Amino acid sequence: MNNQRVVELTLLLLAAFITIATVAVAAVGEDVAIGWDALPYLVGLLALWAISHLALRRWAPTSNGLLFPITALLQGLGFAFMLRIDPDSASRHFAWSLAATCGFLVVLAGLRNLVLLQRAWAYIGIFGFLVLVTPAIVTTNSRQPTGSQVFDLGPVRVAPQQLGILCLVVFFAAWLTNHRFRNTAEHLGELERLDGDPSRFLPLVSGWLTTSVIIIFQFDMSLAFVTFAIFVSMWWVAVGRMVDLTIYLAAIGGSIAIALVSITELQDRFAAWIDPWSNSEFGAPITRSMFALAGGGLTGTGPGGGSADWVPGATDQFAFVPIAEELGFIGGAAVFSSYLLLVGVGLRLAIAARREFDSILAIGTTIFLGSQAWAAIAVAVRLLPPTGSSLPFVAFNGSVLVTCNLALVLLLRISETVPFVSDRTQVLPQVTPQARGGK
Repeated sequence: MNNQRVVELTLLLLAAFITIATVAVAAVGEDVAIGWDALPYLVGLLALWAISHLALRRWAPTSNGLLFPITALLQGLGFAFMLRIDPDSASRHFAWSLAATCGFLVVLAGLRNLVLLQRAWAYIGIFGFLVLVTPAIVTTNSRQPTGSQVFDLGPVRVAPQQLGILCLVVFFAAWLTNHRFRNTAEHLGELERLDGDPSRFLPLVSGWLTTSVIIIFQFDMSLAFVTFAIFVSMWWVAVGRMVDLTIYLAAIGGSIAIALVSITELQDRFAAWIDPWSNSEFGAPITRSMFALAGGGLTGTGPGGGSADWVPGATDQFAFVPIAEELGFIGGAAVFSSYLLLVGVGLRLAIAARREFDSILAIGTTIFLGSQAWAAIAVAVRLLPPTGSSLPFVAFNGSVLVTCNLALVLLLRISETVPFVSDRTQVLPQVTPQARGGK
């Protein structure tokens, strides 16, 4: 049995125990209406984890054993607190979890080689951009109070922008890989220097336009922040030109300044950030989150003992609030540390990857998950203006859950291509020292 799968199974059992214990403790609360009818959905969620684990044994036996248990624990905590706040939504949560698992299995079984993504980078980029800008073109969609745009498809609400961002991560990974090869050839003297070549600004212009469209036409600062963080991280690793980065940051700053001057909704959002009591629409979630977090203290009120259901969006954009209130500062720090561990594993995979595309894709995918988590937590603790960012794997947002599972597959597939070497010097070529003068 592969050692990674043993680690994964052990941690999955621990995640299952924590999830069951959290639901059980919350169910005995006086003001909690969790009944036995929620048990099948809890068992179904654990069954989905088992199926995913067996699929990894079959199709990715050497992939990293930490990634999936971390996300499973976060998803389990999200299910437990969603069940405590809104017991009637257990069926919908399980339906989205089933859809996310199906997407996970399809991509895991179908994407055996990441070269396929690299070859189809142009088509993936076009698809991602169209999905990203569709909410700005179609006027029949609705907007959540926190700013993110959704489509109402009967009983299902879909926010496709996250999928578009993930497709752009693949697109930029392939594009920047080609650009990095050219930079390497320039450094080795095989090509002329690019200092005067305007083509080196094309990736920067593309990233600036994408972020500006999100800010100006969709008013979604959280999605713009995630896009900005992803692109800057990938571009800096691939290119690393300080002068070009300064120009790009100045252009982004100009777009934000124009948006703040001309768009009333963004002005209200920033005003509510500075003074939450001045705007009931954007300020109410902030003020109520402050009271809930303060009531949690160091150790929390215990599962089922909080009042986070009083906070608007407690199962989505402010999903961190009930966790930090009922598990306290210690529990909130543990959740935050889980995301840090996820990011750390992803960045380590990027460093160890043998191919440039795998390395840059791992960086983009890791920042895709990490930046969303940081933005959602930062809004809850009032470090960022109120936005529509959902806490990955924890928040009850089906579209985000499906997209994050697809991103998880990419990291798992990258980890399978990274060889395990106990001694890093083993990957270096053996060099035989020779005395000077040929002696």
